[in-house]
Amino acid sequence: MKPLNSLLTILLITGLLLPTSLYADNLIELPRTEGSKNFDMEINNLNNMGIKHHSLNELSQADENLKKATNLAQQLRDPSLGVTSFNRALVLHQLHKKKEAEKYFTIAKRYARGDTRILNSQLLKNYIK
Repeated sequence: MKPLNSLLTILLITGLLLPTSLYADNLIELPRTEGSKNFDMEINNLNNMGIKHHSLNELSQADENLKKATNLAQQLRDPSLGVTSFNRALVLHQLHKKKEAEKYFTIAKRYARGDTRILNSQLLKNYIK
């Protein structure tokens, strides 16, 4: 029994030390559909900057850009709201801001527009039960 407890302890500690990005979903780029209402350059640029900062592990800057993108998408009632909210929720999760992450996962699910990358996200499902 003692070897089993030791093994479980090692596995638990290893899992806690792994970077969040190894078991979390990836941020999503907005589609580039020419002539479509869902493509707004400012929202797209802010989303891309958020993704870039996230890839550099600059999570506060990523959150700042994604916050602006999400706010703009809400103001313009832009179809990108689902994607930008999902990306912001992922960053907030990594910043350990669980309550805020839950809020943005909920928005992302509501405005996913059938996007399976959002709807099938295990992390989203863990937040929204």
